[in-house]
Amino acid sequence: MYTQIEEAVYFMMKAYKGQKRKNDNIDKSFHSMAVYMTMKDITNIEDVLIASILHNIIDDTEFGYEEIEEKFGTLVADMVSDLSEDMSIAKWFTRKKDFIKRMKSVNDVNVINIMIADKLQDLLSGYKMFKKVGDKIWKSTSGTKTEQCFIYRESYNIAKSKNANQNLLDRYKKLLKIYFGDFDE
Repeated sequence: MYTQIEEAVYFMMKAYKGQKRKNDNIDKSFHSMAVYMTMKDITNIEDVLIASILHNIIDDTEFGYEEIEEKFGTLVADMVSDLSEDMSIAKWFTRKKDFIKRMKSVNDVNVINIMIADKLQDLLSGYKMFKKVGDKIWKSTSGTKTEQCFIYRESYNIAKSKNANQNLLDRYKKLLKIYFGDFDE
């Protein structure tokens, strides 16, 4: 009999079966586990950890809110839904700005921490390539450097204003400075 965390990992692994990360030749499930491990360092709340494992399921798979709610409860499903983008918005930057706008109204610091852990892991996954090719990395991403900078910095500003975990914010800010340079808070 699996624990709820193990059940979430199993569900996530099945949901991502065969999917690879866009710029890496690794399974998408690696990212979810990296976000989970980041969150495990700052909380032991089971529902939050489960949501961190499942945070991209609605965006990236055939599974939706209902399946998550049925398996893991309304709280987890609500957190995952909060962390999901409106995939009906076709333009990448417009969809990201909509996500940022919605995150500004989220009051659950756990959701905000997962958002920052997700963004942190996205930056970490490209770090080796960034160190090798510098700003040329933005040619392999969906948005321009300016658009990416806006999304990552706005995420930081939201998290800071919502009192996200300080260690997580410090780690994230360090990467932001490496990728985008100093910025006003």
